[in-house]
Amino acid sequence: MGRIQLLSIPERLDAYADITGQDVVMGFVDVGFYPHPDLMRPDRRIRAYADATREVPDGNEFFSPQPYGWHGTMTACAAAGNGYRSGGSYRGIASEADVVLIKAGTDGGRVRGHNVAHAIRFPLRFPNLKIKIVNISLGVDPDDPHFNDVEQAVEEVVAAGVTVFAAAGNVPGQKVSAPGSSPRAITVGGQHDRFSPDVDGEKDRHWPSSFGSHREGVQKPDLLAPAIWVPAPMLPGTLTAREAQPLFQLLSVLEELSAEHGFSERNQLSTAEERAQIGELMRVIVARIRKQKYISPDYQHVDGTSFAAPIAASVAAQMLEVAPRLTPDDIREGLCSTAERLADVADHIQGAGVLRPRAAVDWARVWARRQPTRGRE
Repeated sequence: MGRIQLLSIPERLDAYADITGQDVVMGFVDVGFYPHPDLMRPDRRIRAYADATREVPDGNEFFSPQPYGWHGTMTACAAAGNGYRSGGSYRGIASEADVVLIKAGTDGGRVRGHNVAHAIRFPLRFPNLKIKIVNISLGVDPDDPHFNDVEQAVEEVVAAGVTVFAAAGNVPGQKVSAPGSSPRAITVGGQHDRFSPDVDGEKDRHWPSSFGSHREGVQKPDLLAPAIWVPAPMLPGTLTAREAQPLFQLLSVLEELSAEHGFSERNQLSTAEERAQIGELMRVIVARIRKQKYISPDYQHVDGTSFAAPIAASVAAQMLEVAPRLTPDDIREGLCSTAERLADVADHIQGAGVLRPRAAVDWARVWARRQPTRGRE
């Protein structure tokens, strides 16, 4: 009764199911993280955890859900989660990639430029981790004294062969901030695709997100990816997760009662008043589930370019799986040249257009076939 049914992102975008980011290491810079089962089971895929706000990370804090850990957990799982808590249903496109989680937010959830720049440079300090992609789903205030250093950090890691993805932001009248304002970041705006549980035949359109740049002559975003109805795991043990589980349990019981007691003419074992009470209680529960964006006892659907960026990054992981020698510039070309433009949306708002995972991977395969073998270089 009224449950929201979502496809996984790979199914929704018709991404290759057998290309899952194997042997690719993705870094995520965010406010905070938690080692969610979607990244830890059945095999641990978290290669490292770092805290850019401290000299030594607090392991106890990492393994205990923190108030600001939900955002980074969701962004990492949107790209590389395997949907373990959903039986694989709500997996990301790069569901077999390894990840490095780099906390850049303070314990109060604040984002400061010097911490973000420090986090972005993590692949340079630890080249042994072989991070090839970094996703950054946060922004730095334009008045931050380290704003320019955040952009410079992006330039440095891209020059070292790491592809950087950044969320454009969610305010249409506001320019894209650092790190997304860096010319070398692949900055991802939002798309509202045809998928919606409530509307049939809806056209693809731009999801309200930031565009433009604080840097003169730089136009952002570079492309668009889904920014609505994205399934992501809730942070275990939080009030949100503790509410969702009993709501779904009670709804299941009431659905069984309604099936058994009739709401059928042939097997009415309860009174009309009891049936009405059950029906009303179900409506209240479903309304709460929808308001809180719950899609299962362990998952919500989430919105924003914070999730569009890791979806694009997960496609880059697919590209690197089939063509490991791709450079950041190659990946940008592959994603942007295969994107599909939205009708009636200005170029400066949509960049190259909408992400097309299958076409981007096909582009990477063709690129790989055209490269000389190492023995001939």
